[in-house]
Amino acid sequence: MTMMDTLTAPQRASVVKWQRGMLMLGLLCEMFLAADWYAVAAALPFISADLGLDSAQAGMAQGSFALTYGLGMVVWSALSRDWSARKMLMVGLFGTGIGMVLQVFVQNYEQLLILRLAIGFFDAGVFIGVMKLLLAWYPPARRGMIVGLILAAYSLAITLDFSLGIPLTLAFGWRVFFAALAGGTIIAGLLVLIAARPGPAAIGLPGFRWPEAPVVAGDSTLLSIFRSRWVYIGGFGIAACTFAIAGTATWVVPAFITVQDMPESSAALIGTLMGLSQVVFLVLGGRMADRGDKLKLIRLSTCLAIAVALMFWYATVQPLPFAILVVMAALSGLAVLCGGAIFSLVSEAYPARLGPAAIGYAEVFGILSAFLAPAAMGHIIRGTGDFSSAFLFFAVGEMVFLVILIALTLRQVAPMRATP
Repeated sequence: MTMMDTLTAPQRASVVKWQRGMLMLGLLCEMFLAADWYAVAAALPFISADLGLDSAQAGMAQGSFALTYGLGMVVWSALSRDWSARKMLMVGLFGTGIGMVLQVFVQNYEQLLILRLAIGFFDAGVFIGVMKLLLAWYPPARRGMIVGLILAAYSLAITLDFSLGIPLTLAFGWRVFFAALAGGTIIAGLLVLIAARPGPAAIGLPGFRWPEAPVVAGDSTLLSIFRSRWVYIGGFGIAACTFAIAGTATWVVPAFITVQDMPESSAALIGTLMGLSQVVFLVLGGRMADRGDKLKLIRLSTCLAIAVALMFWYATVQPLPFAILVVMAALSGLAVLCGGAIFSLVSEAYPARLGPAAIGYAEVFGILSAFLAPAAMGHIIRGTGDFSSAFLFFAVGEMVFLVILIALTLRQVAPMRATP
């Protein structure tokens, strides 16, 4: 059995070179996944004005993506046992790219909603494909940091949606913004076609396998994933993070514009700061995950998500200087500190062949919360005409996730590999 420490110096150098290349490819794919998802959130005021959407329709347009993304997680997780990461990424990226092209031409709410649902399904394949690709290229001891970087790329893409997408939309319209994303997504698919490799064994190192990942007899049974609590811990941990991401990305900027009289020209700055904040705290959290107790980090992060929700709630009931709004945006990433810890924990808890599937099933919990946050908050805003009630709902939702996670993680033990 070939291990990293038994390779010659040139072989190790080759593996490291390919690791970096696959990481860059994974980062690119994840960025377009997130950029396609949150493009609507970034351009929401402009799309709403053009298509005549009310707040509930706007929230549904953003949140509906999560419905088929969650369904896609179930489908793609099952396929991940037999499909290569390259095949999953190609189908996901090309399907998403075609959907984004068609989205450029929508003329009403119904057309937008249908395409958002279609794109969500294909984007789920991109996420599972990225995870499968990088779990194959990196050992368990480094996965917290690597997954933290992948999730940071996700947040960086949201940042770019605001920092570049809003100015592009102001200059040329949101359809041009969406067309640029469509082209980039298809180019990413072509790069996967050319460059993706399934792991070190595919570069002339037959039999290569990372240490600490023994093959467990009968480990291909999907039901074994659900016999362990780790998929549920991961799922509710992800739900707390995505609830925060979706709620803040969709409604903080409109709240600041409406309640704090913030000029629309400042929307890009606030959105950019929120995205960069997530990048910083996801990378920091990834390093913490590789060096400390992942369960404690998940609970801490959920507590911080509650604090972030209450912070933004306060901004809906109290007039504040613009400088304070900037600070709030810069601190918002605290809500996702545990991102790297969650996926690393789940990947360690299951055999290698089931790791991507387990991550996908855990992600379904998060996707449902990513739908719930913007859609429910939009309905509350439409019903009450009040942003504060919506952000109070945000805070209560995070509190519920914390209670569930405490109940699931009372026993402070290291994850054991699931066996059928």
